[in-house]
Amino acid sequence: MSATQNPSEHPPGVSTDADWTWPLGPQLAQAALEKAPSIIYIYDVQAEKSVFQNRRFAELLGHSLDEPAQNDWRNYIHEEDALGFPAYRERLKAIKPEEVLTWTFRMRHASGDWHHFAARDVLLRTDENGAPRLIVGHAANVNEQKATEERKNLLLGEMRHRARNLVTLIDAIGRQSMPRDKPDVVQFFEAFMGRMRALLDTADAVLSSEHRMADLRAVANTALAPFVSSSASRLDVQGPRVSVGENAAGNLALALHELATNATKYGALSKPGGSVALSWNVESAPGGGRSVALDWRERGGPRVMPPTREGYGSRVIKNALRGSDSDVALEFHPEGVHCRIKFALPQQQA
Repeated sequence: MSATQNPSEHPPGVSTDADWTWPLGPQLAQAALEKAPSIIYIYDVQAEKSVFQNRRFAELLGHSLDEPAQNDWRNYIHEEDALGFPAYRERLKAIKPEEVLTWTFRMRHASGDWHHFAARDVLLRTDENGAPRLIVGHAANVNEQKATEERKNLLLGEMRHRARNLVTLIDAIGRQSMPRDKPDVVQFFEAFMGRMRALLDTADAVLSSEHRMADLRAVANTALAPFVSSSASRLDVQGPRVSVGENAAGNLALALHELATNATKYGALSKPGGSVALSWNVESAPGGGRSVALDWRERGGPRVMPPTREGYGSRVIKNALRGSDSDVALEFHPEGVHCRIKFALPQQQA
């Protein structure tokens, strides 16, 4: 291919005014390997040794190339991470085609600091029996990314701590400000603080996730935690592991909190022998996606009468996750309240 051909046919950053042709010879490939800012290697998993490595860890870590055994990465790895390498090596021996395995470890920089590295490995060649033989991978210094992640987690932890302190302060001020002998005010405040805590506790579950997702079971357990002490054996929670987005988690927590509050005051959890079954399953949705169908069903409580007017709690439940791809049904059967909530999962979960 001539250097005078369409520039779009050349790699980004390659000048078309050069007097050489593309593709280039092995000299440029060799130079690229020598200057690459990461370690590129081929590892024989059966012989348990490296058969190719483009550069030395000593170079990336700022050590003198005159140091003894400079090619041996084990001279620089943190002893705790070195103990984890045999287990990772066994994973490499069972690697599948197209599978990408990752491993993170720390290496000692010339400054004395520990730098974080991340390795990504894929299968390059199998033996005559089809077992993994050669692995190709690269290990890159991710110290800056790790430091950024740690700063982010520190800030998130501080935010969570301050949010809890703020809720505690609101609770204290509210209780001290309430008029005496006003049970309606007390009831309102308790309901308000319950909803606040349900949202705050759910936010904790979301913020602890790297991708701002929350496990549905964790959301359910968090929302129902205030009611478990007196009704643990009467609350049955069943469902597969599934992650939901931040907005869905908050709305579900509020809805479940309202359902449990109503069940404790007037429904199945208001008298001995009553029970609640909360379950969910994942269904295929039109267009290739997936959705969650959640079911709240009360049994054994007082006979249920449909409310004469719709309160705030019912509106919270009915409006939970309302949208073009979700549906909520709240029914007051004589034998117990039944609520169905159906919503679509985010695309990355579908």
